[in-house]
Amino acid sequence: MASPDQHNSIESSPQSNIGTPQLFPRRDFLAYGAMVTLLDGTAASDTECLSPPSPSMHNHPDMTAELKTQIQHGFNKNPEKWLEEHGKEFDACFDCSNDPVTEVVVLCIDERMLTAVQTKSGVRVLRMAGSGVLFSKQPTEDLEIEVLADSYARYIRELAKQSGQPVDSITLKITSHKTCGAAGEKFGETSDDPDESARVYQKKLVAALKKRGIRAEFTNDVPMNGKTVHNTLGTIFDLSGGRFQRLPMTKETIDGKERPVSLNTFVVSPTEDGKGVEDALLSLKIASGSHSYGEQLPQYTFLALMNSDEPERSAKIIRELTAGVRPYEAKGIKVKIVTREAPAVKK
Repeated sequence: MASPDQHNSIESSPQSNIGTPQLFPRRDFLAYGAMVTLLDGTAASDTECLSPPSPSMHNHPDMTAELKTQIQHGFNKNPEKWLEEHGKEFDACFDCSNDPVTEVVVLCIDERMLTAVQTKSGVRVLRMAGSGVLFSKQPTEDLEIEVLADSYARYIRELAKQSGQPVDSITLKITSHKTCGAAGEKFGETSDDPDESARVYQKKLVAALKKRGIRAEFTNDVPMNGKTVHNTLGTIFDLSGGRFQRLPMTKETIDGKERPVSLNTFVVSPTEDGKGVEDALLSLKIASGSHSYGEQLPQYTFLALMNSDEPERSAKIIRELTAGVRPYEAKGIKVKIVTREAPAVKK
């Protein structure tokens, strides 16, 4: 495994497949009615409804200008070089203190989530699709919630064990957000309001966690950046146990002008590796889907944050990601998988 300021990459390079993205209904994961504001300041209308679109509908926003903007970010041009140049800023996004963990926040993987400006000691941030609504596939919703609650409870108990503190000294905060694609995936065919159905699900999850002796609370919708389309070209897969709290702000040259820009990626930080791989591949599905670049997507980068003392775990994740992206590579998307060692906790 590389040192904290080094990285490895796995890359394939099929030809890009540029075309017109197709629009699908909400139940297909990614269509919402909204006014789209793009990074170049332009706006586009996206008024998709729940019924299937007719062939004459062309409501998908033109992502050409947005793609041109995003691809200029240093991470998207050359992730290895960008990490070399900004390793210090990137590592500052981890909680490397040895302070006891007192708070765990669960967020969606969505790149539109607003995260903390500064890293906070004693906090862990888990990132799972819909805060976990797609985590388990069981015959009933109640069984799904039980399985998810067990996974969160194991995670909290392990944190408490590592620091020798009581389980109830850690507060687990479950969040939701508006226009959640994972909620649409799960509840779109059965609910007129998938976001509200997800909130009900998460409230039931909190009740199940409390029965397990976990101090849990539902904190409702968290702030987002105002974008209604997904515009990222990458995903960070955090295997540090939630120590990666936020995305760094760096100076980037966009359209010939240098300005501070936040790294723009999905973030996956799971309680279980297998589910994390599913969420990571889901993020690529979103980027290549109807509520993002669609067939215009030319490239995608995965950055896996590994632990140096877990080489077998790291290798397994890379194998599964490599296998999972092949169908997208076959469509002409250039996929790169970069690994970086997470900075260690201070002794």
